[in-house]
Amino acid sequence: MLFRLLLVLKTLLISSFFLNFVAYSAPAFAETAKIMIYGDSLSAAYGIPKEQGWASLLEKKLVLERYQYEIVNASISGETTSGGLSRVQNTLKQVKPKVVILELGANDGLRGLPINTITNNLNAIIRQIKQSGAKVLLVGMRIPPNYGPQYTKLFSQNYVNLSQTHQISLVPFMLENVAAKPNLIQDDGLHPNAIAQPLVLENIWPHLKPLLQK
Repeated sequence: MLFRLLLVLKTLLISSFFLNFVAYSAPAFAETAKIMIYGDSLSAAYGIPKEQGWASLLEKKLVLERYQYEIVNASISGETTSGGLSRVQNTLKQVKPKVVILELGANDGLRGLPINTITNNLNAIIRQIKQSGAKVLLVGMRIPPNYGPQYTKLFSQNYVNLSQTHQISLVPFMLENVAAKPNLIQDDGLHPNAIAQPLVLENIWPHLKPLLQK
């Protein structure tokens, strides 16, 4: 009788331990999927409070839309495609994102760098992102017309070509309905102000949403 009682108690203890192990271990393995924003000052909330930038607004929108993603903003003001390429591999390893919003090239264009240099760098960045298993949303940009019609056309077309080559989603122009409106641009004439940030997000969201899972 005593032997049977001890056996029952042992079984209950083992079962209890197993259930507690599952209960406490499950959260450790359940990691929130990440969206990594990989850009320059246009994504780094340059000149405005961080919480007013479109990246922070995206974080709030994801909650409202009931998407369970963590935003990791790996954007650096002044970043070029060359700089982005030099750090993308390590950044991908650290963050392990499911989706990457790639917003680079504007600083290259403003410096008048050769289009093929920009193309080669973005090509390499996109390849590394795809090799990591993450989805890519490429954010297109345009530069002011004073760089000449040929260069400005090739610059914007470059994003279209890249999206077609790699078969990835494209935001045609990040600053659509923003760039041509002085009241939405900071005093430097380049960066969108806080009022413009919801409009920037509106340009990005329709192209990002299909890449997400609930």
